[in-house]
Amino acid sequence: MMELILSRHGETLENQQHILQGQLPGTLSPLGIAQAERLAEMLQEETIDNIVSSDLARSYNTAVAVARKHGLTPHPTPLLREMDWGIYTGKRLDDVDWTNLPPSVESLDALFQRAIDFIAYLKKNFSGQRVVAIGHGAFNRAIIAYLNGKKAIDMIDLPIMENTSCLRFTLVDDNQTV
Repeated sequence: MMELILSRHGETLENQQHILQGQLPGTLSPLGIAQAERLAEMLQEETIDNIVSSDLARSYNTAVAVARKHGLTPHPTPLLREMDWGIYTGKRLDDVDWTNLPPSVESLDALFQRAIDFIAYLKKNFSGQRVVAIGHGAFNRAIIAYLNGKKAIDMIDLPIMENTSCLRFTLVDDNQTV
């Protein structure tokens, strides 16, 4: 069994401009830096065994703020990266043709499978621990859908987590979630 505290990176300069960052590093805005510090303060009194983050700068830098309060170093992993927006990476949300996404955009099924792989990675490497995982808006929806027994398509209806908000899950070894 393990406890998972799932969070999202602080606001980025690109978020402010409604840019699809996808797998670009992203730069925390002044508000995003303050959000990361507030998240760190909020979790400061909790027992945290490990912190896992996306290897993209916006999530990793948020994780570093939390890790400092616990004397930890974040474990970056590409498994926790944001959805790959393909040719839309770096473009504004308004530029996306949502009804006809090109093959360069990561499919919902691929995103969902990566969420399954990420949870397996956590269970293999951090069993019995309380772990903070700092990821991204779209990818966190895939994790949430999977942990709630839903299908890939169901993640579309889930709200995107607010920057640095937290959801808590208890992961049981037999692929059950409480």
